[in-house]
Amino acid sequence: MVPDEYVRSILTRYDLPGGEGSPAEIAAAELRSPLIEWGGRFLQGASHCGSYAKGTRVRGATDIDVLVSLGPRTPLDADKLYDRFFDFLKKKGYKPTRLNVSIGLQYHGLEVHLIPARQELGGTNDHRIFETEHQRVTRTNFDTHLRVVQESGFIDEIRLTKIWRNLRNLRLPSFCLELAVMDALHHSPHQRTAANMETVFRYFKDTLPNAPLRDPANFENLVSDDLMKHEKIAISEAAAESLKQQNWGKVVW
Repeated sequence: MVPDEYVRSILTRYDLPGGEGSPAEIAAAELRSPLIEWGGRFLQGASHCGSYAKGTRVRGATDIDVLVSLGPRTPLDADKLYDRFFDFLKKKGYKPTRLNVSIGLQYHGLEVHLIPARQELGGTNDHRIFETEHQRVTRTNFDTHLRVVQESGFIDEIRLTKIWRNLRNLRLPSFCLELAVMDALHHSPHQRTAANMETVFRYFKDTLPNAPLRDPANFENLVSDDLMKHEKIAISEAAAESLKQQNWGKVVW
């Protein structure tokens, strides 16, 4: 089997069903009621974001990310909203987990990440979110994230990199991973997935440890700060090891 055929077979193996009637859509619909109860008149909507919406989801990673959007006149900022939302979910018996910008929970066998956010004034759909790891409120735009990833033309490479990351238990947050893959491939041709993955691995080995990856919706937000130095080194070493392999079956499986 030639390399591109093999990696396509891997992508198929890790495909996660989506669309109407899928477990992810059913879970999101069932969670609307408690979200409405919590957000009340300030709730603007609850929508898919992250990997599910972008088409970069793979089996074995977060199943769905949901943006819980509250209006700009909500009386609390994002940090207080995060804490209040966490307490609400805990009282409801969902056993929530504090993550960086989201709150995680297991729901009907799915891993769900809920992102409480407050819209900015001005109608731009910018949102204020709370980064628990840095204890700061930052501004971003999930529509911009969605557009940039979908228009990149490198969805397959992003998905393969997620599979590669998961197989090695590396900590590389999905948005940081997506930005890194797009940065690595910004001069690369499309529809050459296996060859492009070698470019990604070289980037991870040589460039990622010192690369400043910025949020395309807010250049002041340095997304690469989400990675610790030792985590970047671990990714670099794993990429170097993958580049040595002569058989794709030892890179992703």
